[in-house]
Amino acid sequence: MKIDSAFHFFVLFMALLTFGMPFGTLAQQLSVQAEAMNAAQRDAVARTNQNMWRAFGCFGGLFAVTGGYLYEPAPPPSALLGKSPEYVAFYADAYTLKAKNIQTRAAIEGCVASTCVTAALYGVLIILVAEESTSSRYYFY
Repeated sequence: MKIDSAFHFFVLFMALLTFGMPFGTLAQQLSVQAEAMNAAQRDAVARTNQNMWRAFGCFGGLFAVTGGYLYEPAPPPSALLGKSPEYVAFYADAYTLKAKNIQTRAAIEGCVASTCVTAALYGVLIILVAEESTSSRYYFY
């Protein structure tokens, strides 16, 4: 039995269609994922108030750091309107992760700054008390 070249062409064509489609959709999904993650990270940096979280870290200490780690900010709905469900899922995950990272880091920075200031004030207090105890309290006129 002889197989002509048209048969080989159709078999090759069907094989390419069968195995080529998943790779095309995977490439499309990866581009949607990259686009959503870039937009989410850009929006998270722009919308997260770092100074507020630093102030929380200064006055709240480890409670503020824990709060910054546990609080999950919601992505802005305006960025998700008209987008595909895959885009929304990738965007929401990336936005939440980046915003939590930013607010936790800012709370840690505030906590460290508060600790340094407090340590410096205690150091000054210790120096003043030590200086006072070594100085003479009796004055000769």
